[in-house]
Amino acid sequence: MMRQPLPFLFACLLSLALTGCLGKAAPDTLYALEPLTGTDTAPGAELSGMIMIMPVRLPPQLQSRGIVMEQGTDGPQMLVGRLWAGPLDEQMGAKLVADLQTLLHSPNVALYPGPRYSRPLYQVETEIIRFSGDDSTFTLRAVSTISSPNERRILSRETFSQSVRLDGQGARAYVAAASQALDAFSRKLAATLTTLPKTAASDKQPAARNF
Repeated sequence: MMRQPLPFLFACLLSLALTGCLGKAAPDTLYALEPLTGTDTAPGAELSGMIMIMPVRLPPQLQSRGIVMEQGTDGPQMLVGRLWAGPLDEQMGAKLVADLQTLLHSPNVALYPGPRYSRPLYQVETEIIRFSGDDSTFTLRAVSTISSPNERRILSRETFSQSVRLDGQGARAYVAAASQALDAFSRKLAATLTTLPKTAASDKQPAARNF
């Protein structure tokens, strides 16, 4: 009886793997940060100058697309098969823009580099220190810096901390709590922006038109 050569057997196994006969891994589930909840606005809102949101800075453990959760004494771990729908820093930046546009009643909030020829009244920098939690509580810690690009000086630099209880179990409840923590951060930024001196203003931005 003739023996099948090893290359032939290897080719058979490879064919089975490529056609999925050896089993398929479960697809990853993607999650996005949720929009601002509530309709409250910052006191004294309706700023007319352009506000530029600079790229959000993340610590190394948050720079992948994996969702990080603290697992008891093992420390931060990435949830298997649970991923952010896009880079977390970009999701945060987009959410801050949308939240501040709502809270300040103004379309003049944009991600860097912003619209062509815009002259920002303020630049907002955000450094995330912690953006994680466990199966019961999510915590956000961040440092925000608001500066005047026209006067080339810092107008405000503040630390922020917010913990949110999870309303349920699993990754969906975890992401919802993370979004609510960012909601609170956006409200704090909006409140601070409305108290800053307007002497830093550059040329007034044109009013947005509705089409």
